Amino acid sequence: MTRRHTRFALLGSGLLATVLAACSTGGAPPAGEPTEPENGETTADEVVDEADDEAVDDVYLEDPDVDDLEPEYGGTLRFLARLDADQIDPHVATDTTGIISGALVYEGLVENVRGEVQPLLAESWEISDDLLTYTFNLRDDVVFHSGRDFTAEDVVYSLERVMDPETLAPNSSSYASISAVEAVDEHTVDIVLERPHSPLLFLLSALSSSVVDREVVESTGLDAPPGGGTGPFMYEEHNVGRNLLLTAHEDYWHPELPYLDGIDFTFNPDDNARAAAIRSNSVDLLFSPAPEFIDSLMEDENLKWYGGSGSLSLHLLLNASREPFDDERVRQAIFLALDRQELLDVANQGLGMPLNGGYLPPDRWGAITEPVYGEPDIDRARELMAEAGYEDGFEAELTVIGSSAFQVRQAEVEQAQLAEIGIDITLNPVDAAVSREITASGDFDMYQSGFGLRADPDERFTAAFTTDGGLNYANWSDEEFDSLIEEARGVSSQEERAELYEQADRVLAERGPAAFTILTASYDVVWENVMGYRGDPTPSFSIYKHLWMEN
Repeated sequence: MTRRHTRFALLGSGLLATVLAACSTGGAPPAGEPTEPENGETTADEVVDEADDEAVDDVYLEDPDVDDLEPEYGGTLRFLARLDADQIDPHVATDTTGIISGALVYEGLVENVRGEVQPLLAESWEISDDLLTYTFNLRDDVVFHSGRDFTAEDVVYSLERVMDPETLAPNSSSYASISAVEAVDEHTVDIVLERPHSPLLFLLSALSSSVVDREVVESTGLDAPPGGGTGPFMYEEHNVGRNLLLTAHEDYWHPELPYLDGIDFTFNPDDNARAAAIRSNSVDLLFSPAPEFIDSLMEDENLKWYGGSGSLSLHLLLNASREPFDDERVRQAIFLALDRQELLDVANQGLGMPLNGGYLPPDRWGAITEPVYGEPDIDRARELMAEAGYEDGFEAELTVIGSSAFQVRQAEVEQAQLAEIGIDITLNPVDAAVSREITASGDFDMYQSGFGLRADPDERFTAAFTTDGGLNYANWSDEEFDSLIEEARGVSSQEERAELYEQADRVLAERGPAAFTILTASYDVVWENVMGYRGDPTPSFSIYKHLWMEN
């Protein structure tokens, strides 16, 4: 297949540099035209490099003829993930498979499509002059998987459930500015804020903002099929550790979607077996293959690849509530001792980029654009260790998910690099479920971790690094950081917000609870008859609802 490859560059005022303009045919979001920017928000622009066919660039999101082909209906897509979903309740899910499947089963008022907020369950919305009331006009043709009609009361119930402390939603602190959610009538809902909250629309596009069926929640719950969503697919069965089957929602409101009869998620952490499965057509889509197999899979004539953009920011998390990591000087010594380029080369075959600043890579708006760290500075790191009283070093345990080969490789390199400044690290490989228990309880020294990027920095900054964040596993607290994030929420100017986030990211880089290390380049590999792929590097996992299978 002849391909056009697309390269992305930073646009100073854009929401996100690595974004193509949203498409409008072939199954793209149907609910009206793309919305105009509101209150100073800036949308992303398209930058296309018309390179010749021999020039293989870094990012390939879709085939150039994706809009020209007539989709075919039918078939169950076999989707191979690494690990099973730990939780399929959209308000609490944090693992990859839970989030991907949730994005196909549940929907919110709006969705993020390549950095633009577009209508979904809400057809349109208005924002009051004082920026404190958002009025959403809802679709009147939506039914839950149970067959019950969707109304404004369901929006009220769902957002109140996310904000309820008893739900234990990891992102609950992101909703703190909401003072009330009110049903004006059956198909109109108001979200009232205590103070302006510029990231609200992007927050409402997150899986944690999904509208759920109250009757299902109160009867069977959402942690097992059939679930209580409105999306194009519904949970059919979950055989833990074996498969998670989604089937088409026959009464879905979109007149064309879904094309597939179902999506069957299976799981295998063995990278060799995963690559063999897609080569043999035992599966139709391989999610995020191991980096050492990327080149050979790209050369297979039966396969197609998409991706190349970075969406996973990896870091070495340090428990700031436990000695010696509560000492800022020790954390800074670790930041200075790491060789991030070596980490990228060894752990991820050089695919991605070293993170020489904070959580955000330099091509994202709100990021530090100049490096904070370069080559390792072992001498200065040793000085800081001595100043903190650890001239002879110390022992520590580094917990890592043992089934993730590239994270284990990264942990091993970190172990060797930090030995240079006297830190004697013992690796503690555990399975994913145990790692979640350990981090949630705060019972760790160091944790090899990572967070997926978001279209708007606020969601991740708030949940993972503010004092009350539900994902602040390091128990880190910094008044200046919290203040910068709070101030950024209340600013409508994209440029001003970017400046505040850059300051916040610098705080993270210089004295935060994590040594930010690498941004991984991620890919999907599909069998040649899988069509309709529209990648989204912001990222968004609802892209899979557009897939169809030829013949």
